[in-house]
Amino acid sequence: MPNNLPILRVVRSMRPLPAVAQQVLTMVQDPDYAIDELVDLVRTDPTLVARILRLCNSARCGLDQEISAIGDAITYVGTRNLVQLTLVSCSASTFAATGNGRYTDADGLWRHSLACALACQELAQQTGLVPPATAFTAGILHDVGRVALSQLPAAALEPPAEEMPHERVERAVFGLDHAAVAGLVGDTWQLPGALVAALRTHHEPDAFAGDPLPAVLHLADQLALQQGFAVPFGRATARIEPAALARLGLSTSCLEELAARAAAEMERTAELLNLGARPCR
Repeated sequence: MPNNLPILRVVRSMRPLPAVAQQVLTMVQDPDYAIDELVDLVRTDPTLVARILRLCNSARCGLDQEISAIGDAITYVGTRNLVQLTLVSCSASTFAATGNGRYTDADGLWRHSLACALACQELAQQTGLVPPATAFTAGILHDVGRVALSQLPAAALEPPAEEMPHERVERAVFGLDHAAVAGLVGDTWQLPGALVAALRTHHEPDAFAGDPLPAVLHLADQLALQQGFAVPFGRATARIEPAALARLGLSTSCLEELAARAAAEMERTAELLNLGARPCR
């Protein structure tokens, strides 16, 4: 744990994910998790149930008859969308706490996290090395460290003049980067160990040789940055590590197509889940 008292105070003050989200995170680590168990778990959270019903009955869905039973609503949105909706809903309030300034802003960071999560999911589906639900989870949570950093006074400072990867900019300004802070948040929230490790090491090429999740998260993060989603300080560069491509058996030529699919999925998901691509307070 770094000897950085201000960031430790911020991390300890961050509201943990709701209990239902913690349980979903644990459940989806197993690629063979039971859908019925997921549905039963969602039923226990009144706020989440209300959001799913509100989604299904929104004008965008165009239903002829109002849905009033959660079982019917879950059937309508589908199980994959149910996982997405659960994780996005439960993490949205965390991102709403992002401080707006030179470093980043709440809306931009939310869009980046959602874009990264969907790119993670696309990578997982293409490579078959990581369960898509686990990959989506890593993507949606990978920037919780930036939420914490945005609340420090240094977030208002000018970054170094030299162009460099965003994690290096963060280390120059704050003394540590968002990945290290995300690891602290994950430890504090007692998230699954493999997930915390991916949050902490997705900018460390030496970590890509083992569990493929950090490599998936690294590639997705850089693709989202290249698309202009929440670039720290507005000008930090994105750089894809060759070690991540090698670990996943991918070439640079396939990334453009993958990025296009992820962008299309971003638009579809924001529409389907009625998220507006921004956090809810």
